[in-house]
Amino acid sequence: MTTQNPMPLFYRKPQILRFEEHKGLGLVAKNDFSFSSNATAIPLSVTEFMPAVRHYPIVFIDAGGSPAPVAIVGLKQGHNLMLEGDGSWAPHAYVPAYIRRYPFILVQAPNEDTRYLAYDSESGRVKPLAEAPDAAPIFNDDGTASKVVEPMLQLCEAYHQHRAQDTAFLKALTDTDILVARHVDMEFPDKTRYRLDGFSVIDPERYRNLPARTLKQWTEKGWTDAAALHLASAQNWGLLMERNRQVSANGKDALSRH
Repeated sequence: MTTQNPMPLFYRKPQILRFEEHKGLGLVAKNDFSFSSNATAIPLSVTEFMPAVRHYPIVFIDAGGSPAPVAIVGLKQGHNLMLEGDGSWAPHAYVPAYIRRYPFILVQAPNEDTRYLAYDSESGRVKPLAEAPDAAPIFNDDGTASKVVEPMLQLCEAYHQHRAQDTAFLKALTDTDILVARHVDMEFPDKTRYRLDGFSVIDPERYRNLPARTLKQWTEKGWTDAAALHLASAQNWGLLMERNRQVSANGKDALSRH
């Protein structure tokens, strides 16, 4: 479970939005997350640990040599358990910001500090207004973001800022060597077995044994809260198993963690 694809997860062909080129495009309103149907893990910012802890195991995967937090949404590769039959997200479950912002994303131009709003040009949610009269225009007549797109721009910017703020915490996890590799073994109703691996978690004993000075610094930075929420999220493997039972035609699964 690593992020080796140079293209961001779910995005196939991002293009920077430019008024002159894209003023005729509109956003189709859909509560459809079927683009994530093959995902077992969704990227998270540390600020999302609080809402995510109610629903998902929060673990860390390797992202170019650095740990990156993700929410586990599936037990078997290629099967997102949080999707309903119509593509909507499971009722009352937290929808990660990474998912909510799609098909938009911020991109940074080479040799520039400026970020630009882009969209996945292969997403079915962005269409020419001439072909989708019910779609909401992406641009106002003056070239500014429309009232539909402005919240998405704000969401993209907030997510970008939060992920940038995560860097120091994630580096501290590596520097203190408290992350350990884990895997989950499962048996499904048809008696097939599957192992979900490639992720790490904070080792509780190593965490407790951190020097008092380090823990004090972490507390001041709010990192002990993040660590506690991550550790508490381990209880949600059971919730995923229950969700699996609900969407399965059969009824008996078994899970063990090592």
